[in-house]
Amino acid sequence: MNWVARKANIQGDIWPGLPKRFQTFLFFKIRKPDEFKTRLKSFVEDGYITTAKDACNMYSQIDEAKKQASKQGSQTNLLPLPGVNISFASTGLAALGKFTFKDGLVKKDRELSKIFKKNQLRGGLFAKGMYDDMVGEGWDEPVELRQEFKPTSEGKRLIDGVMMVTASRADDLRYHTLRVQEYFLKDLEADTGDPDTVRLSNDPIIDFPLITHGRARPEKGKEHFGFEDGISQPKIEGLDEEPPKGKEPKAVKSGMIFARHDGDDMNQPEWAEDGSFLVIRELQQLVPEFEKWLEDNKHHAPFPTNSDADPKEKLAAYLMGRWRNGTPVDESPHDHKDPNLFKSNNFDYHPTHKHDKCPFAAHIRKMRPRGDLEHDHAVIIRRGISYGSEVTPEEMAAQKSDEKKERGLMFVCYQSDIRNGFNFLTTRWASNHHFPDRKANFVGEHGPGIDAIVGQRLDHHPPRSIGLPDGKHPTEARIGLERWVIPKGGEYFFTPSISALKGYLTAPPDYPPALAGP
Repeated sequence: MNWVARKANIQGDIWPGLPKRFQTFLFFKIRKPDEFKTRLKSFVEDGYITTAKDACNMYSQIDEAKKQASKQGSQTNLLPLPGVNISFASTGLAALGKFTFKDGLVKKDRELSKIFKKNQLRGGLFAKGMYDDMVGEGWDEPVELRQEFKPTSEGKRLIDGVMMVTASRADDLRYHTLRVQEYFLKDLEADTGDPDTVRLSNDPIIDFPLITHGRARPEKGKEHFGFEDGISQPKIEGLDEEPPKGKEPKAVKSGMIFARHDGDDMNQPEWAEDGSFLVIRELQQLVPEFEKWLEDNKHHAPFPTNSDADPKEKLAAYLMGRWRNGTPVDESPHDHKDPNLFKSNNFDYHPTHKHDKCPFAAHIRKMRPRGDLEHDHAVIIRRGISYGSEVTPEEMAAQKSDEKKERGLMFVCYQSDIRNGFNFLTTRWASNHHFPDRKANFVGEHGPGIDAIVGQRLDHHPPRSIGLPDGKHPTEARIGLERWVIPKGGEYFFTPSISALKGYLTAPPDYPPALAGP
C-alpha cells in the first residue's frame, strides 16, 4: 500500500496529529457488543473518524488562513477543524470477541488455535493493561491513582476504549463531543421525526465511566511547568517530507510507530496493519511546589558566574535539558536569548563521555539520548495536552497546590510496541539512576541520576538525585530532588486502521464470550 492510500487508512492523531486547542477523552465501557459493532461500523462509514489524510488537509487550511491573514495584516481566525479518533483496550477487543485472555483454553481447540495464531494482537503489556504493568511490575502507587483507572474488587477493568474528540474552539468541541456521545447513546427505535432531536436510550450500548478534558494553556505550546512541549518529535521515513538537518536525530522507520510496517518486529496480524499502540497517562503537576524548590535551590545552578541568567531559570533548564522557551542547554548552556535556538533540535550531546553542558540525566536526554546511543531504538510520538486550571496567586503565595484545583498533562503517545516504547522509556531510562550508562568515570558511582520530571522510585530505591556539571572531572555536584509529577493512572490501547474498523473488528466474533473475556 502506498503512502497516499495509507494516509486515508491511518487515524489522524497518530500522524500528523490532530490540530487541537481543546480535547475531550471519552473513556467507554461496552455493554452490548453486537449492537456496538453495528453502530461503530456505521459511525466509521459515515466519516466520523478523522484520518491522517483529513488531518493533513486541516493543516493545509491552517497554513492558508495564516497566509491570507498575513496579506491582509489581520489576525488569523481560528477554524473549527473538529477531529475524532477511537482506540480499544485489550478488554475492549475481548468484548468484541477479537481478543482472548484465555490462551491455554483456546489453544486446546484446533480451529480456535488457528484463529488465535492468525488474529491475536501481540503484546503482553497491552493484554495486562497499565494498572497491572505500572503497579504490579512498575512503581505507581495505587492510592494515588484515579478510581476509574483501577480494577474493581473482582479484578475487572472499567475502561474498554477511548474516543478522543478535538477542536480549535471550545464551543465546537462541546458540540462535536455531544454528537459523538449521542451517536452511541441514542435510542434508534425512538424516531422523533426531527433530525436535531435525539432521544437517549434507557439501556445504552456503552457507558462512559470517565470523561476528561484537556486544553492548550494561555501560553500556547507550554505545559504547566512553563516549558515548551512537543518540540522533538521523531521524523518518520516516508511520511515526514523534510529530512533531518545537521545534528538532528535521523528519521526512523515507520515500523517504530505503525504495526506491520518496515521496522516493526512484533509480527502482528494482518488486520493490525497501519494501527498503533496508544498510551494515555494522566500526570498531575505540582506547579507551586516545583517553583518553590527552584527558588530554594537556585544557588545550586551550574556555572553561576558564566551568565547573567536568573539562576532559578538556569537550574530549571538543566533539569529539563531546555530553557523554558525551548532553547537546548546543549547548544546554549548559559543563556536563552537567541531566537534561532528556541525550538532547535540541532544537537547530539557530543562529546558524550562528559556533561559539561547538558546533564546526563536531564529529562530530554533521558527520553531521547541522541549521541549517547547513536540512534533511536525506543521511539514514541507524543500527542499530549494540558488539563486543569491555571495556578492561582493564592497557590503561588502559599507555595502549595490547592487539592481542589488539580492540573497537569494528559500524556498521550503512540508506538508499535509498548514494552519497547513507553514502558522502556519510563522504567529503564527515566527511573534508572545509571542511565545513560557508562558514565561513572565522569559522574561518579551514583550515576547520572533520575529524570527529575517523570522518574519514579520506590522506598527501597536510592533517593531522588541528579548529577550536575561543575567543571570538575569527575563531577561532584549532585542535588537531591523532590517529586512534582504524580501519576494518576491511565490505560494501554490499540488505535486500529479505518479498514480494520470497517472490517475485521466489526465482523462476527472470533471467540465466544466465555473464551474471550478475562
